[in-house]
Amino acid sequence: MSIAVSSKSTRQTCSKRFQQAYKRNSIKNCSGEYPRLRSVRGDKAKLYGLIWEIDNKGVTVSAFEDKAEQLETALNLRIDRIELCKKSTRTRLYVTPRKHVRPTIISHDNAAFVNELCKLPNLLCVGKTGSGKSYALSVLLGIYAKYIPTVSITVCDYKKSSFAQFENTPNFYGYEDVPNGIKAFYQEFSERLQINDEERNKHIRVLLIDEYGALIGAQDKKAADELKSMVANMLFMGRSLGMRVLIGVQRADSEHFKAGARDQFRAILGLGDLSKEQRQMLFSDYKDKMNERNSVGEGYMLIDGKGIERVKIAAMRDFESLNDTIRQAMCR
Repeated sequence: MSIAVSSKSTRQTCSKRFQQAYKRNSIKNCSGEYPRLRSVRGDKAKLYGLIWEIDNKGVTVSAFEDKAEQLETALNLRIDRIELCKKSTRTRLYVTPRKHVRPTIISHDNAAFVNELCKLPNLLCVGKTGSGKSYALSVLLGIYAKYIPTVSITVCDYKKSSFAQFENTPNFYGYEDVPNGIKAFYQEFSERLQINDEERNKHIRVLLIDEYGALIGAQDKKAADELKSMVANMLFMGRSLGMRVLIGVQRADSEHFKAGARDQFRAILGLGDLSKEQRQMLFSDYKDKMNERNSVGEGYMLIDGKGIERVKIAAMRDFESLNDTIRQAMCR
């Protein structure tokens, strides 16, 4: 669903505000020409979303991005994405009017989010104690279990607390047994990598490692390096093999990952109020937009190629049913 922008007066008002904003912020080319708003239309992919198409007059996308914060204030909207059209003389701004900016709800009922999540190979969830991180991971596992046929889920819960209800399943590993769980999952990864059977790769397997930082910190150097190497290999090469990795961590510090491995997460979910260092580390291009105060279960999600958006984890009405769905997937 989207909103149409057909009123001539509405388009004229947008155009006037647009011209004022660009002149006020000196966004122009070397000849002193300002970009011109060509059209405003509804974005079919996003409720209340709008697409502003612009004659850019040679002004680059990076120049638009550099002034994004000022433009958002002047135009009273949120800029979700900026891209160059196939015709390089045109640029598109994907925006949401400020009055319609609401957190995206992460739930089984949000079809758009479900479709997006089920395509993502790897996800990193970051949040301090009390941020709702473990609850969010349960909801994400429930979506995988419900919407990906024959998915097999392995849960490695280092503190053996948030997911202890699955202790009686064959694919649960807790505390000191967690390294064995990662190794068992890695064995399947290695076999798929060697055989590369297309039919076998179609059967999705998901590995959740919760409290990953505590796990790595508790190992001696040799064991930690071995675990980090296995995780890195799966992050780098697991996508085409149907192997997916979810990691829950309180702080995604660089020493917990092999070089370049952390960059392989196609989605990062940051819950609660992250520290300045964590925002810089994980959301560097968007850290200035992360200025909302977040309650439990609220935060920001960055999806590669789609930018950042504020999110909220939906309260599940039947949590036991959610656990049953996950439990079935953990018995495959």
